[in-house]
Amino acid sequence: MKTFAATVLGRRQLTPHLVSITLGGLEGWQSTGIPDEYVRLLLPSHPGAKIALPTINEDWSYTYPEGVEPLVPRVYTISDHRVVDGDVRVDVDIALHEQGAGSDWARTCEPGDRVGVLEPHGLYRPAADARHQLLVCDITGVPALARILRELDPGVVAEVHVVVGDAADQVPLPSAADVHARWEVVDDEHLIPNALEAAVTGRDLPADWSGHYVWLAGEARASRAVRKHLRRGLGWPQAAFYTCGYWQIEAEKWNARYEEVAEMIRVKAMAAYERAGQDEGAYLDELDDIYESVGL
Repeated sequence: MKTFAATVLGRRQLTPHLVSITLGGLEGWQSTGIPDEYVRLLLPSHPGAKIALPTINEDWSYTYPEGVEPLVPRVYTISDHRVVDGDVRVDVDIALHEQGAGSDWARTCEPGDRVGVLEPHGLYRPAADARHQLLVCDITGVPALARILRELDPGVVAEVHVVVGDAADQVPLPSAADVHARWEVVDDEHLIPNALEAAVTGRDLPADWSGHYVWLAGEARASRAVRKHLRRGLGWPQAAFYTCGYWQIEAEKWNARYEEVAEMIRVKAMAAYERAGQDEGAYLDELDDIYESVGL
């Protein structure tokens, strides 16, 4: 796993709850080419803290040199990337919550600040013949959604449903595709999971998935519910959709329960991974069952 020490070059407020941070100094960084690609940022625990990159272990745990203060990992979408005068630059768009290490850093970072960056990964992989796509997200998925739409070909029909808590967070969604977008505004973040879920389950999706693709990014509870609907309700294969939880409603409560059962989950998840082999869908099926069995 490659790690980089990047420098903050700029900060732009896109909407009241969405900010874009430009990072530079990423020598050797390469895009995956997948439009919803994301990176794990390693943030300083407090302003002015020095950045010392960890060793990334096979189980994704981090090992720091003795006496070095650990960095705070957070995952964000790469909304754009380019090379300027030989310098690789990436834009990381961050949805702002009322509190949290990532939101606090995004509000206060300044040019010259340093941050760790891990190599990117992406999840959106529609088949070449997926000419009808349903793309659903809340504000945390808007940066990935916007990039997906920018890269869609003419002739693709994209049904887009975005759930936000503030109408002022609506952004332009340019695309060469035939886009039909709906922005749904809810006044309580606790309504977001149900709104995301309904945006998929309330549609008349065909059992014959050929030519179709569904992508959802946002609150984790909604992500799992939609995945269950597509996979087990409609019988769609994993290749026809991807749902990804970007954040967790009532995170403190969820994290407290997770800490109680983390080791058991790790053991069962590893066994499920070995049984599934190359069948990602089968692995995710078992993983959903594991989490559900412990109330997560």
